[in-house]
Order: sequence, then structure tokens, then C-alpha cells
Amino acid sequence: MWKKVLGVLVVIAVGVGLAAWGIGPKLLVTTDAGNVSQAEYYKKLKSSPEGQEELANMIIQKVLDDKYGDKVSKKSIESQYDDAKSQYGSQFSQALSQNGMTEDSFRDSLRLQALEKQAVIADKHYSNKQLRQAYKEYQPKVNVSVILTSSEDDAKKVISELDKGGDFAKLAKEKSTDTNTKKNGGKMTGFDSTDTNLEDDFKTAAFKLKKGEYTKTPIKSTSSKGYFVIKMNSKSDKKSFNALKSKMKNILVEKTMSDTSEVQAIVGEELGKANVNIKDSTLQNVLSTYTQAAATAKTSKNSSSAESSSSSSEASSSSDASSSASSESSSSDASSSSASSSSSEDDK
Repeated sequence: MWKKVLGVLVVIAVGVGLAAWGIGPKLLVTTDAGNVSQAEYYKKLKSSPEGQEELANMIIQKVLDDKYGDKVSKKSIESQYDDAKSQYGSQFSQALSQNGMTEDSFRDSLRLQALEKQAVIADKHYSNKQLRQAYKEYQPKVNVSVILTSSEDDAKKVISELDKGGDFAKLAKEKSTDTNTKKNGGKMTGFDSTDTNLEDDFKTAAFKLKKGEYTKTPIKSTSSKGYFVIKMNSKSDKKSFNALKSKMKNILVEKTMSDTSEVQAIVGEELGKANVNIKDSTLQNVLSTYTQAAATAKTSKNSSSAESSSSSSEASSSSDASSSASSESSSSDASSSSASSSSSEDDK
């Protein structure tokens, strides 16, 4: 049910700092078996995919920080950091290590992601139609309780006991395998449809329930490797579109953030405006993913504009042709009417 946040962040650390390039002693390490020079270290590091990715992210962060840094507070980054640490609990350090990150590089990754979001906000302009569609799909905050079982049959047995009048909280404490909620009688923290830590099937099933209802069929969970029984405790009323308009924009921004190609294109455009000049010829392509994405997006945009212009032109031509045909038809009718009138005069 719960998704892990580190898995969706851009990993920007390789366990060493490229900031050491160009500074420090010429010999980084000395041993009786031989020395490691700064030049050797630099050459080895810059030729590795991890080293090149690190440099790309350092450049991007500098460019975006210069333009949007005042919109990303240290407090907001620490808040995200604390949320992730709380989510992982005692496994936090292990999770960082498995992703090739340290606490500091994880904070850098959070900041880079926040800066990219600001670039998206500055670039995207959502129509009222898009905002209303987001509002239509939006589900406000709900509070539910859950019972997680290891098998579908066990979940069906729980449902059967509930059908006979069993107490949900009591059954959660006795039978749930979800250590995060069972001690609280299965109660979860409230969530709405924008929550990305929950599986879609889980949210869909929960939002269908009315207050006091519980799912009549087990809800399979891939991440939790089991089956959930969900009970609706309370639902918030959905506010008006105008009251939620700014929230809808943020929802669309987050949706854009999930599209890697689009984010890369936006970042690539920002890099193009910053006059980035990479001095080392062997590192000229470290930003190619972003510059190519920006070029592709620009070509696609120009193509769409051309097609739109062509369609408008064709529609205009069609309208002119129709008008001309109508005019010719009217002229023909007038001639026929005149001829008919002359014929009548001759008959007289």
C-alpha cells in the first residue's frame, strides 16, 4: 500500500563530491604501493556515468537555484526530509545507502526536485478546462481504518466476522499484520486523491465507501504483499471549484512532475537561457539528455502550432468557398427569377 519516497527521487550522489575537482593537493592518496593523483581521480570519475550524472545535476542545481532559489526554503526541505525519515523509521540509513545517498546528498536531491518544480510552475499555464477536469477527478480527504491479512482467504474471514457484527477496531488489533496501524485499531492518517504514498486500487476502493461501510471484497496490495479490508470512518465535503482552484493547479503541476521527459525539456530550456559553457571537451554531452528533450519539445510545439494554423486556414478557405457558392447560388436564383419575369411579360 505505501510507496517509498526515495525510489522516486533523482539520485544525485555517488558517495564522493565532485566539488573536489580542481582543488586540493596534487596527490590525493599516498601508499607504499603507489600514489593516487588528483588527475587520475578526476579522469576516472568524469568517465563514469555516476560522475557525469553528478556533474549534470550540479550544473542544473546552480542554474535553477539562481533563478528560483528564493522560492525554495530550507525549512520546506527539512520538512520533506523529516517526513521521509519518519516513513522509513529505523531503515532510513539503510535505504539511503541502497540508493547511493548520504543524508546531505538526499537533502540536495530534495532541493533539486523542489527547484525543478518551481521551473515547471513558471513554465506551465493550465487552462480553465484542465483545472475543472482536475477538480472533477479530485476526491477530498477521508479517514479510514484497515485490516491487512497475508492471504485473500484470511481477508474474507475478517469480512465474514464483520458481517456478523464484529468490531472492526478489535479485529484489527487481533488479526491485522500491518504494524503501522493495528495498535490503533487499524486507523490510518487521513488522505485525499492526491496522496502518492498509497496504491491506486486502495484509494479507489476507499473513496467508494460511505461513512461506516467497509469493503465487501479483499483489496489486493502489491507493496504490502497481502489483502486489505478497509472501513470508512469519515469523509470531508468537497469544496467549490473556486475554493480549490489553486489546489487543482498544484495537482496538475505534480502530474507534470511525474512526466520525466517534460520536466527534462523544461530544465533543458532553462539551461539554454543560462549560457552554460563546459570547459572540459570530454564532458560536453553531460547535459545532452536535457538539451535534446528541450529541442524535441520545441519541434513538437512548432509542429502543433503549424497544424493548428493549417486547420484554421483550411476552415477559413472552406468558409470562403461556401460563401462564394452561396453567392453564386443567389446570383443564379436572381437570374432565373429575372428570366421568369421576362417570360411572363412576353406572354402578356
